[in-house]
Amino acid sequence: MDYDYVVAQTLLLGIVALIGVVFTFALPVPNHKTKASSGVFARLFLAACWLVEVFQTVRLSGYEDIGRMGFYVMSLSAAYMLMMTIIKRYGHSLNRQQTTLVFLHLVGVALCSLLLQAGFIPQWTANTVILLSVAYPVWQAIRRVKFYLATNSLGDKVLYAVLSTVFYTLLAILPIYLIFFDASIVHHHSLTFAILLVFMLVFMLSFAVSVLHSLVNRLHTQVHTDPLTGAKNRHFFYEIAPKLSAHALRNNEILSVVACDIDHFKAINDKHGHVVGDIALKRFCKIIKDELRAEDTLIRMGGEEFLVLSPHCDRNQATELAERLRKVISETEIEAKGVNLMLTASFGVIEMTHNSEFFSSVKEADQALYNAKAAGRNQVITV
Repeated sequence: MDYDYVVAQTLLLGIVALIGVVFTFALPVPNHKTKASSGVFARLFLAACWLVEVFQTVRLSGYEDIGRMGFYVMSLSAAYMLMMTIIKRYGHSLNRQQTTLVFLHLVGVALCSLLLQAGFIPQWTANTVILLSVAYPVWQAIRRVKFYLATNSLGDKVLYAVLSTVFYTLLAILPIYLIFFDASIVHHHSLTFAILLVFMLVFMLSFAVSVLHSLVNRLHTQVHTDPLTGAKNRHFFYEIAPKLSAHALRNNEILSVVACDIDHFKAINDKHGHVVGDIALKRFCKIIKDELRAEDTLIRMGGEEFLVLSPHCDRNQATELAERLRKVISETEIEAKGVNLMLTASFGVIEMTHNSEFFSSVKEADQALYNAKAAGRNQVITV
């Protein structure tokens, strides 16, 4: 009766693992080749977890030695598949030396099982080895998740919490259980089943949420980014920029707006073609970005028109920034498809006041820009 119950648990866990494997195929695949392979290791992790339960069942079938070795090796394999899922999830891989060490670790655990069978080491030594062995790759996975932990990612937070729970269970709770509870192999099997079932379900849920959150972030970035120049686009200008402005003014922070337009850019397109013009735009944005601070935001409003949102920057500092940009642009030669170009740009600058309205301030900066163009171009006018 007990054996039938154990077999039923093993089959149920196999069904859960199969559902999890099918579920991973439904998740979006990242464009990054290494990140895309994280799904493969997630499937291997689920399969290894099921095989842990299978080898526990083998032990109950009378094949104690084979079952124990399989249980040890597959437990460590599941931990390493988990680690690889996390590593690949964040775009990394193991080098050849690290891969060799993983293989040697698996061989060492198998050897530990053989020594136990031969009576050279006691059971508590083998238990200690396997617990520490499984805990190591889980700890490595925790470190990787913590390093990349996104404060706004529910999936990463759950993933970190699940891995931490597993780690401390391996090092604290399970040793206490093994020392103070002299349970039967059937009881051990049921406990293994319960732990694996919960861990597999929670891990796959958090992994899925983490992947989907990354997809949403990527789509959000694409929606707000100009594909040609890498600057923010008009969607960002209308959706996000007003919120940044309101936040700055609400917290009594200074915010300046710099409007920018490349002089006579239409003539470049007409004379050299749009391919050269596109390259010139990209190089122009690169020049500006190299001069901006991390907190500054470059927005392409369309064509050759740009805005710079500069927080913690007053009227005089924004004027100095615009003047520095103007000077660097006018002194930098741009090579595009064998054509050497010297660009100039005109700028309009305004510091937003506490009673300013964002779009009205941008309009005033634009007007200052138009005045700079009317006054001869390649200059800065501040209002």
